[in-house]
Amino acid sequence: MRKTVSSLLLASSLGAAWALPPQLQLDSLHASLDTLSNNMESTLLGKDDLPLAVSGYMAFRLKNFHYSEQSPWVRDDQARTSVDALLNVNIVAMPNSYITLFTNLMFPFDLSGFFTNKLAKNPTEAPGNNDERVLFDHSTDYYASTINEEMNVGVDIRAGVFGAYVTAGGVIWANASPLTMWERETNPRFVWQYELFEDEKTVSTYYKEKAFKPVKEGGRAFWTNRSFGGVFANFYQLPYDMKAQFLVSQPADADMGTRDGLRMYGGQPGELEMMGGYDLRGTVLHGRIAKEKIADNLTVGVNYMGVTFDKDIIYEDEFRTQWITQSEGGLPVLLNTHVITADVKGNITPKLFLMGDIGVSITDSTTFVPDPDAADYSLNADGSVNMNSGYSSRKEGYVSTVNSPKVGAYIKAQSKYVEGWPMTAELVFFQPGFYSPYSLTNPSRFPGWRKNEAYLNGGALRYSPNMTGINFKLEPSFNRGYFDFQYAQHRQIEAGPDVIAFNYRLNGRNMWESSNSWTKHKPLFVADSGNASWCGYINRVGASKNSSDGVKMYRQRGGLYGGTWELWESFAAFENGDQVAKGEIPEHAKWSSYLSFMGGYDIGHWIGTDRNVMLTGFFALSGVSTAFTPLAVSEKQSNMLLTSFFGQIEPTVAVTPTFHMVGIVGLETFRSDKAYLMLTADNGTSKTAKNTYYYEVNTSYYKKAPINYKDFAIGLGFDWDFSDRVGLHFRYKFMTHSDETVPDNDWHSHYIAAETKAWF
Repeated sequence: MRKTVSSLLLASSLGAAWALPPQLQLDSLHASLDTLSNNMESTLLGKDDLPLAVSGYMAFRLKNFHYSEQSPWVRDDQARTSVDALLNVNIVAMPNSYITLFTNLMFPFDLSGFFTNKLAKNPTEAPGNNDERVLFDHSTDYYASTINEEMNVGVDIRAGVFGAYVTAGGVIWANASPLTMWERETNPRFVWQYELFEDEKTVSTYYKEKAFKPVKEGGRAFWTNRSFGGVFANFYQLPYDMKAQFLVSQPADADMGTRDGLRMYGGQPGELEMMGGYDLRGTVLHGRIAKEKIADNLTVGVNYMGVTFDKDIIYEDEFRTQWITQSEGGLPVLLNTHVITADVKGNITPKLFLMGDIGVSITDSTTFVPDPDAADYSLNADGSVNMNSGYSSRKEGYVSTVNSPKVGAYIKAQSKYVEGWPMTAELVFFQPGFYSPYSLTNPSRFPGWRKNEAYLNGGALRYSPNMTGINFKLEPSFNRGYFDFQYAQHRQIEAGPDVIAFNYRLNGRNMWESSNSWTKHKPLFVADSGNASWCGYINRVGASKNSSDGVKMYRQRGGLYGGTWELWESFAAFENGDQVAKGEIPEHAKWSSYLSFMGGYDIGHWIGTDRNVMLTGFFALSGVSTAFTPLAVSEKQSNMLLTSFFGQIEPTVAVTPTFHMVGIVGLETFRSDKAYLMLTADNGTSKTAKNTYYYEVNTSYYKKAPINYKDFAIGLGFDWDFSDRVGLHFRYKFMTHSDETVPDNDWHSHYIAAETKAWF
């Protein structure tokens, strides 16, 4: 490059000089020699100066679900094939060594023929509703196009001891501290689960990273970031080893009001946070400032996270009328949350890592107050609203109250003092009422979901408010293999309703994907809500007996609920039929126990081959009880509310360096003796003998229906690098679900998925 530019400059100078007399030509050349070198240097590109760089990938996906045995829950999804594709383009422009401009663009294409509303197939019924294709795998909102993961733009500026970038757009991934902005899930991702967001890597590397040392926390597949949309500024290098970051966002699930009369998310979760308006009626504000290199390698930070709402939302009919239907007669309430924490992380010694965060949360509630002189409403003796009267549509007033600060604390210590036997301990204390919607204390992406529930695997895999306990992990590795041991015990600090929620780990993601309610980024509340009615799944009774009771965010009707990449079920653990009929949910300070073992070993040498043949097994026992229980083995144990066993065996074979195969065999069970059904009786039907049915309430009966679920899976797949930077990933799985008490919920299903991804 240097020689070429020098020749060009010299030729240019000579060309101008040859038109002069010989002596003047020589004088001109001598005069230009002083500037020739500078001119040449100014045209050279530095090692960090690139005019434009483009990278990304193209992916083509096919999924097919076929239920060979159907339950009412899947009656509208007995067989379905979806085909989609996407183009991810990352563009970077570097005009000089100090400034970088970047944009991330994601263009998804749904080729399956889904539409935005049911009237699209009946255009004559409503001529104004035109057919409009929707990217169904990514959103169920009424928009013509959405995005898959990220579509943003930003600028990075570096100068001496200063470095910062500012980005704005659809999805911004960021973290701050465990109690303000943090994602946590320690359940390992197996080789079987090929993630849509895997980084570029060869098949061999992919298998070694997942089969020989599964990612359990951190990394791209299990990172600690939360997703937001809006504007994010990160000052990653400041004088005196300081750092800072700031965020302003309006998540879609903070859109509590209707605004244009067409939508109200009301707490529905999603990663595509900025789909919607920018009027900031629901606002997330975040700030962090930190000092690095304290005592060489410690970082200390101070953080703020706030979620606030425009108080006028409480006057909007769609938001307000939900509260009118509540049997308690509650008044509409908006909850503003403010969280302040101080955190520290770093190595205390070369072999001891410490991470801690302590903070307080404050809730500022805004409550709608009807006009006492309005004729269209009345109050009961206890001050609640009379359900037979409405609210006045006028803006009568509101009352704001602030609760006392609630404390939360998180400590994580990792020790490598015992050679080859790394150990991790996590201790938590979260007061009842401590609420930080985007922290690790929120087990889902429902920022407004303040339900007082107990989670199976609570503390071990997911935290929640009103909890204290310890989580211990031992993770040694050795030649040709490894094993991980984990044990956790957590307890609620104060008694809470015995409402239990659990997620299906073995088949939950595929069950959720097979539903026509499914979206990756914006799950709905009730898993069968896409069907003709919400009665497809015969669910156990939850905290609310009426599926339409209460505000969307707070409904606890029991049954199946969608999550981000998973499926949940909830129920209330009643002690007898009398409690069910009266709606009296028992309350206890519940315990959560968890024990798991995961191990893998390369058995290739056992069968006389130098190929890697990895055999991995994962086994876990967990339970929720009303008293301390070291190990949850059976639902018949004293004080036990729910038990679960999860086992999965995964063989992987390196057939060639570019072609690997993987198999799966798994079993998951859930058992509880505290569950009930609500059944509708025919006219004239009386109670069944032997106390099968309890207590007639109008036309409803309550039947004891113990939970005894068995989920089974067996499958085969492969990953093949059939060309440089191009791979094919295939999975087939046969799945079954058995409900011993309610056989109508049984199903069998075939799942096929194939993806081709090409990187550039």
